[in-house]
Amino acid sequence: MEPAVPLSASLRAVEKHAQLVLQQMDKMRQQLQFCDLHIHIGQAVFGAHKLVLAASSPYFAALLSGGMKESLCDVVRLQAVEPAIFQLLLDFIYSGSVLISPENVQELMTAADMLQLNHMVALCCDFLKEQIEPGNCVGFFQFSEQLACQPLLDFTESFIHAHFPEVQQGDEFQALTKEQLIRLLRSEELCIEDEHQVFAAAMSWLQKDTATRKRHVVEVLEPVRVSLLPPQRLQKNIEEVKDFSLRVALQTLLREYCEPSLSPKDKKLCSFLQTSRVRPRRKARKFLYAIGGYTRLQGGRWSDSRALSCVERFDTFSQYWSTVSSLHQARNGMSAAVLEGKIYVVGGEKDSMIFDCVECYDPVSKQWTAVPSLNQPRCGLGVCSCHGAIYAMGERRSSNNRMLYLQCIW
Repeated sequence: MEPAVPLSASLRAVEKHAQLVLQQMDKMRQQLQFCDLHIHIGQAVFGAHKLVLAASSPYFAALLSGGMKESLCDVVRLQAVEPAIFQLLLDFIYSGSVLISPENVQELMTAADMLQLNHMVALCCDFLKEQIEPGNCVGFFQFSEQLACQPLLDFTESFIHAHFPEVQQGDEFQALTKEQLIRLLRSEELCIEDEHQVFAAAMSWLQKDTATRKRHVVEVLEPVRVSLLPPQRLQKNIEEVKDFSLRVALQTLLREYCEPSLSPKDKKLCSFLQTSRVRPRRKARKFLYAIGGYTRLQGGRWSDSRALSCVERFDTFSQYWSTVSSLHQARNGMSAAVLEGKIYVVGGEKDSMIFDCVECYDPVSKQWTAVPSLNQPRCGLGVCSCHGAIYAMGERRSSNNRMLYLQCIW
């Protein structure tokens, strides 16, 4: 009994045989031997073998099968395909290789999709993924949506999300349809510095063709989380709008967003009170602040602890801690709240002295400023922001004396 042929050698033999057969069929095509089909595209004529085309393309298999008039003749006319592009596809069918370039990739992919050459479509898709950049990704996104190519659509959409600040400044961004723009602006995956970049993108799109697009202002701004924008900055942006009717519409929207209804009979809820509208997007840049507190002197007792004024910030993008501007007053036992994008530090103590002072940190200017003080000194209190105001609740005046007291600061 002769020894069995190794599996790897057998596979190589099969591959070599298939390659030789394919090469021979391609040679016959080029010499017009046994060609039983002629494909007319404009003035160009291509000879081919029905069996090869049907085996490679479900489109040709259906076209040349029984019941279709093309199955009874040896001539097929194709439209919507350029002769040069079809020549590349025909070469690919017979050789398994093709030269894809930035100049022909979209036409190749469109024609391959029409002829249901799925492997060719996948090759073009992979080529486009390698060519993508902020300046062309919107065009790729629109092309993949038009072609209904889901893998490329998912890839380009994710790329836009990841590079949104750069993408929204490009010329292609202005060519988005209203539906495409809204789809992107609603995404939780936008990697943005702050929500103002989303607002700026929406406004840029609207003002690119104000006369035509201003009627879409409500729909386009609906995905913007207005509650995360500082009102003063938002108002300034609106005042800079040149078109009068658009400016009035924006001012009306701003009032609707920022003025909660006082009447229980009014069923309209302020948009920014919805849960999805008051928190930053999942991929938005976020910072964690460590403010003040106290530290124990090295080798000392807890009674030797020292109040701190330093502030550190953790960046969720870079995954690093950095030092930012320090508090004016070192303290511990204070509380903090965020209102309209600014951090408020309330009360606290140092060396048994309890403070009524309040400081405000602006992440834009990166500076702390003093704001109106509490009615009375407090330490160990709780604070929260609600409906545009900060509330201070409870306090500890000494280790054995706790009092509950509520004050609205602003």
